[in-house]
Amino acid sequence: MQIKTILKKIDDFWYEHVLKNIFFLSKLGRTSIEGEADSGINFDHMYQNVPEGRNILGAFIDRVLLNLPSVKATRHRKEIITKILQNEVANNLILRRKTRILDIASGPARYLVELLSGYNQDQIEILCIDKDRKSLSFGKILARNKPIRYTKADVLKSAHLKRLANKISWLPNIILISGLFEYKDDSFVKHILSEVHSFIENDGLFIFTSQVDNPSKKLMSKICTTSEGKRWELVYRKPEIFRRWLLGMGFRNIIVSVDKWGMYEFCTCRKHK
Repeated sequence: MQIKTILKKIDDFWYEHVLKNIFFLSKLGRTSIEGEADSGINFDHMYQNVPEGRNILGAFIDRVLLNLPSVKATRHRKEIITKILQNEVANNLILRRKTRILDIASGPARYLVELLSGYNQDQIEILCIDKDRKSLSFGKILARNKPIRYTKADVLKSAHLKRLANKISWLPNIILISGLFEYKDDSFVKHILSEVHSFIENDGLFIFTSQVDNPSKKLMSKICTTSEGKRWELVYRKPEIFRRWLLGMGFRNIIVSVDKWGMYEFCTCRKHK
């Protein structure tokens, strides 16, 4: 028992007083430690994959962090989501149907800004909602004059999507949720799934990601802090759980896949007519 206690103290000291001080020199490490681990700004830095730090050593450490398997998987997540969206937009163009995308807990949504660059403004409309003003402001800078709207909203509030639909008289035929469900408990996730089903158009495409596991979960828990001031600890779920929930709510054409790192699960489904 004494040996376990000593080993734990050594482990805690290593993460708290050694690694944390080293990582603080890098941009990804510093923002993650200071409470932006789960922010859209932090994930955008992962997407950009350009190391930054307070000095040459900090930039080197940032490069090391950006090469972690979990960060590589996050960049891969962006690529997969983009491909799914491009495919759906192409289908809508053939059907002469405008694509209307709602991104929930969007962050800056760089992948949607990049998606828009390949189409005319009358072919796609995008609404991004998030509770983080900093991420939304950065998104507006990225988007410039593109047909993408950023709105501050809290999806935790009951029936918020329904009220939003009535307010703007706009229904999406694609709803995207990425980087949200792994932070929330089962009751919250099921509530959002139900909201999405009631809000999306018939036969509309619902795309979301979650996490099965994370190779950096110990590092995240020991060092990183979320915007709520909590340790960065996630809720991991197997694909079968989402399949059961989605089928029970009336979604069909459910496809779930897991990336090569065994980290992210990608789900697409449609609201049954």
